[in-house]
Amino acid sequence: MDISSGIFGTMFMISNTLLYPVVIILLGLIAWSFVSAGQFISEYTSRNRDVKRLKAGCRDTRAKIENGDLNGAAAVLMDSGSNDLLKKFIKEISEILGAGNFPVEAEKLLQDYELKIAGELTQTRLVARVGPMLGLMGTLIPMGPALMGLSSGNIQQLAANLVIAFATTVLGLLAGGVAYSILLIKKKWYTQDLSDMEYVVEVLK
Repeated sequence: MDISSGIFGTMFMISNTLLYPVVIILLGLIAWSFVSAGQFISEYTSRNRDVKRLKAGCRDTRAKIENGDLNGAAAVLMDSGSNDLLKKFIKEISEILGAGNFPVEAEKLLQDYELKIAGELTQTRLVARVGPMLGLMGTLIPMGPALMGLSSGNIQQLAANLVIAFATTVLGLLAGGVAYSILLIKKKWYTQDLSDMEYVVEVLK
């Protein structure tokens, strides 16, 4: 009986100790959500995908490459970007036009951008999953003291812990919901960008 009481007491103590770290992390995730929402809106306003312009630019670039006008090809290609990420990719690929190992270098650059995009989405995906988990932890941890307060007739202790439990639930769901919404839309954006990058590489090979 003493052993089991010690084990359960240790578990209860560890659980209560985790409450403050969970709350602090949740507050950090909420701050991250507001910052990410602002960055998302800024990126949304700067995006203007123009496939026709990209295709026409790639055709003109290919023609200039065949005529030996690499400088003109690079200038046309750099003017074909439709958003910041694609413009940056086109700028970097225009710098290696005419290289003897262009197909290899272009493929390596494309893979680097795929990894960059995956890394960009990893943080958002992590918050979308961890936010609700931490919210659930913040809900369950105060329930122990709340039940103890209820059993002893301490209504104030019960109410205070229930407030913490409900607040952490809301914070966790809010952070997870914002991150998940951003993740879905950005994933679509970056899939389109990768498709455009692959098109540019294939045309210029």
